[in-house]
Amino acid sequence: MANELRLAVHRGGGSIDPEKNYELRAQLSPLQLPYSRVQRILRECELNERNQNTYSLPIDYARQLVAMVCKVRTDNLSALKLRLATLLRQGKARFFNRHLFNETGLIEATLPSKSSLSFVDLNQTLRTDALWCKATDGVITDLEKGTVLFKCRPQDLREVTDKLRQCSYKITHTEVGHCPNKPLVDLTDRQMTRYQEFRKQILQDEDVVKIYDNVRAGSS
Repeated sequence: MANELRLAVHRGGGSIDPEKNYELRAQLSPLQLPYSRVQRILRECELNERNQNTYSLPIDYARQLVAMVCKVRTDNLSALKLRLATLLRQGKARFFNRHLFNETGLIEATLPSKSSLSFVDLNQTLRTDALWCKATDGVITDLEKGTVLFKCRPQDLREVTDKLRQCSYKITHTEVGHCPNKPLVDLTDRQMTRYQEFRKQILQDEDVVKIYDNVRAGSS
C-alpha cells in the first residue's frame, strides 16, 4: 500500500494534496488505512520528492513511424535515459524531437445537467462554454459516461479550470500535456500491436509518468 501511494505521489507531480494530485486521490478513495498512517506515509513521500523534477523526452519510434513525448519525473535524468536506451534500440527508436507537438493545457471533466441535451446541441454548448472559459477547444470524449476534454494555453490552465467549475463542470484531471500539431498517424493491426508493446515496456519504468503520441486511436 505504501508503495502504491508513493508511486501515485511521484507520477502525479509530487504533491501530497489530493485536490492537486489526481493520481493520489484515485489511490486514497478506496484505501482502508488509519488516517495517521496515511499521513505518515505521505510526509515521507513529500521528503523523497523534493529532489525530483519533471521533464519531457521527445522520442522517434520505428524510424519516424510514430512521434512520442514521454513525460518523466526523476532526480537523475541521465540514469533514466540510460535505462530506456535498450528499449529504444529494440524498437528502432531514439530520443529525437521532430517538433510535432504543442504544449497544451488539458482539462478532463464530467458534464453538468446539460448531458440531457442531444449530441449536436451538447457539442454546440461545449464550444460556447469553451469560448466563455477561454479554452481553445472542448470535445466529448465519452457521451455515455458524460466525460469531456477542454484544451487551453498552458498559462491559462488555472483560470480556465476555475471558470469551468463555475459552469458546474466536475473537474477530474488537469495537466500541461502535449498535443500533435500535424495529422494523426494510422497504423496497421500489426504495427499497432508492436507499438502498444513498446509503450507498455516504456511505462513500466516507475519514473515514466505518461506518454503522448500522434497515433490515431483504433487505427488499423
